[in-house]
Amino acid sequence: MKVSETTPIAGPDRAPAPQAPTSSASSAAAQGARDRVSVDASKGAESSISAARRSSGTDRAARLQKLETSVRSGTYSPDPGRVAEQILSDAEVDARLQAIIAR
Repeated sequence: MKVSETTPIAGPDRAPAPQAPTSSASSAAAQGARDRVSVDASKGAESSISAARRSSGTDRAARLQKLETSVRSGTYSPDPGRVAEQILSDAEVDARLQAIIAR
């Protein structure tokens, strides 16, 4: 790619001076209008996320405990079909990523 533009880049010491606000902007500032941000609507989502994390943490801990018990006792037997599906799925994702990278 060839660049033919030779306009110098303004550094921090050569930055243009800020412009004065327009009359509508200054009148809005004079009236006390300000931008406002509210997070009240996200509080409900935050509480449901926290509850989901707590419940999934206990479920996960229980599943891991059960898995550990079955592995230690020698009764753990993974589903071969499910293992094969996961291997093929991972291989498919890897192949797609390689195809994207190769473009």
